[in-house]
Amino acid sequence: MKRSRKLTLAVMGLAPIALTACSEKPVDMLVYKTLNECGSDVYYSPQACKTEFDKALKTHRSAAPRYAKLSACESDFGRNRCESMGRFYLPMIAAYMLPVPEQHRSGGYYGGGFGQPLYRTRGGNSYRTGDNYEVGRSGKSGKISTVPSRTKAPSIKTKTVSRGGFGSQAAARGSWGGGKGFGG
Repeated sequence: MKRSRKLTLAVMGLAPIALTACSEKPVDMLVYKTLNECGSDVYYSPQACKTEFDKALKTHRSAAPRYAKLSACESDFGRNRCESMGRFYLPMIAAYMLPVPEQHRSGGYYGGGFGQPLYRTRGGNSYRTGDNYEVGRSGKSGKISTVPSRTKAPSIKTKTVSRGGFGSQAAARGSWGGGKGFGG
């Protein structure tokens, strides 16, 4: 009885989030795995790509999920896809997200996304933000369609988890990402 009540409460708690995402008008964003992919596309110059990647790297250090143990990070992101940051571990950046520049937009609102690091959890094929929101169902580079609420800057992480970080959040949201780390 308690388990079904908890499940019901969990589903009820997710309903407003799901309804918000469904009511948002999709926006186009750009996702790149490497600086070369970004620089060879028509949207950004190589220097602008480097500037935005540097922003993503800075955001990554403060907004990526933090783990007390390497094994916990690798459990969520896969072997050799985590890096040491002193006393804790972070997943490696798999890609970064940028908005489509104004001159290339078909009009309307854009959702942010400047210098946003993206991650891929173990076993999946989609990119996720630092707050574990899925942005794009394939692991490809280039233009993707997502909703504005998923393009906002991720929250700053001040807590280090010892187990069940990103993976438990992904399970709670119903899916996992996965794949290679940025540059490796």
